[in-house]
Order: sequence, then structure tokens, then C-alpha cells
Amino acid sequence: MKGRGNRRGTLKEVATRAGVSVAAVSKVLNGRGDNVRIASLTADRIREAAKDLNYVPNALARSLRMQQNHTIGLVFENFGAISEGPLFYVHMLDGIAAQLFSRGYRLTIIPEIDHDDPISTVGDGRLDGIVWCKMPTSPDIVQALSRSPVPFVALHARPEEALASTVFVCCDNAGGIDLAIEHLVELGHTNLLFVMEEGETDVPDAMERLEAFRRGCTARELDHRVTIWHHDLREMSAFAKSLPRETGVICWNEYMATEFVNRARQVGLQIPQQLSVIGFDSTPYSATTNPPLTAVRQPIRAMASQAAATLIDLVEGRPVSRNDLIFPCTLDVRASTGPVPSTRPSPSTQRIPS
Repeated sequence: MKGRGNRRGTLKEVATRAGVSVAAVSKVLNGRGDNVRIASLTADRIREAAKDLNYVPNALARSLRMQQNHTIGLVFENFGAISEGPLFYVHMLDGIAAQLFSRGYRLTIIPEIDHDDPISTVGDGRLDGIVWCKMPTSPDIVQALSRSPVPFVALHARPEEALASTVFVCCDNAGGIDLAIEHLVELGHTNLLFVMEEGETDVPDAMERLEAFRRGCTARELDHRVTIWHHDLREMSAFAKSLPRETGVICWNEYMATEFVNRARQVGLQIPQQLSVIGFDSTPYSATTNPPLTAVRQPIRAMASQAAATLIDLVEGRPVSRNDLIFPCTLDVRASTGPVPSTRPSPSTQRIPS
């Protein structure tokens, strides 16, 4: 049914569209009526009618009548360990929680969503709004989110497929990569490598950084290459044995860069004497590696706090002045970068495990 906008259908309208009783609809969509038996094909027809009519389950209708639950959801699929290693998650949680808790909101972490029906995960009445990290960008999900009964703010770069009305909070990925390239150029590096992570190549922030790397190197007429490695950087040994021509490496995030430095040392590559390495995020963990990691700093705590504050404005009905909030980056220069080596290492000088 076209032209409904954000109007929500009623239980009776869904029943009429599906050609069933209101009791049948309530059973399928609200879990009520233990004595009602519904065939699977009929249930599918009811769900399709509900989707077409933008029907909101009763739990949400009740919460809307009560105004708010004062609960915000943080959607972050594949949420990793936060007690060790890079501190991106810690700073993100600090920024969001500090903003929410000081304003009387609770935080619920949602580690996975139903990609076929994302509204069923976030729009069932428990949550007033969503801060969404790495929001899926497939056309089907974007279309589904256009019917979202709760507001949401995305904490990453805006992809091309995104709804124009969605608010995005991110760092200046392109500016940050440009800082990294310029630092390497000033040190004499003219042959650069960009390391992406398998499984993250469709993440909007990663895509922005990759394109910025390509543009920046092309504009400066630098030799450059992009590689995609596994999360555990199992490719490092083969990379070292290949005697790579690149002398400067930029990794798409802090984790990949810190692991690159650790793995390189294990296979006998000297950082920065043979390779200069730069990461992205620059949480305090970057200062603990050996050698400490030069990294682009994105102000993740401030970004997360802004995302939460903007979402509260949306939840409480206040207008948002801009749909794209972009934070500038800086470069923290540490010991993992240095002048371009005068000579390339020979195989005999490298301690590479067999």
C-alpha cells in the first residue's frame, strides 16, 4: 500500500488485509490467544500484511501511550572483547553511557539483529531509540528501516544507500587518512600499503578510509597497493618473505595496526627501520605496543556522546539541525614511523620462521 508514510496500521486493518480474524492477528503478532491455532502459511500472510500496513505490535503502542521507557539501545553486531587490546569499545561505551545516565536513560546492548526483519529486533516497544554502530546498508534493510517506529542515530560514516533523513555521526575519515599519508611522505616514503580486514570491507568507515588512501596516493603520484588480510594476520610470514617494496603501511583501524606491529616483530621485520606503520583510532592502547604506534586519532568518546545526545533530542521531539555530524581527526606520532630505509633488507638479514 503506497503513500502511507509513517502511519501505523491497526490490528483490525491487518486482519482485513490478511482475510483472518483479529484474534488470529493478535496470536501471530502479539503472542496472545493460546487456544488459537494458526497455519504457517496464514501466519506468513498476516506478517506480510502487517509489514505492508506498518503495523506496530501492542507492546510499542502501550509504550507510546506511556510516552517513554527511558531506555536506549546500542546495536553493535560482532561486539568484541573490551577488557584487553584496542580500547575503541571502551571509549564508545564511556561516551554513550555518560550522556544517557546523566539524563535518566538506561542502556541496552543489542549484539545482533534479524537482518530480514530488523524492526522486530528494535521496534517491539522496549526501546525509545537506537544508537547503531556499523548499521547494515543493504537496500532491503534501508527500506525496512524507513518504517522504523523509533528514531535512530548511526555511529559511522554515511553510505550512499542511507536514508537522507538518518542522522550520522562520524569522524573525518578522509582527512585522517590524508594526515597519515602526508606524515609518511614527509619521512620520504613513496611506496605505501593499505591493509584492510577480511569481513570489514563493506563497513562504511573502512570504505571511506580506503577510497581516501587511493585518492591521496594518486594525487601525490605515490606507488601504492591495497591488501585484505585475515583478522589474525596470518599472511604476515608470507608478506615478509616476499620482500615487499612498500616501506610505509597504513592499517584501516587500531587493531590491525597493533597486530601488524606485533606480527612483524615475530617474523623479523624491524619497525620502523624497515617498515613504518600507522593505525587509525589511537586509543591509549596504541602507546603500549612495541614500538608505540603512530595513529590517526578519532575522538570516539566525544562522537559517541554526541550520538547519544542527538538521539535523546529526537526521542524527546527536539529538531536536529544537521543530519551529518563529522568530527575532525588528528595524528599522534609515536615510534612506529621513521625515515624511509636507505637500503632494502636481504633475505639473509631477516629472521623468518620456517
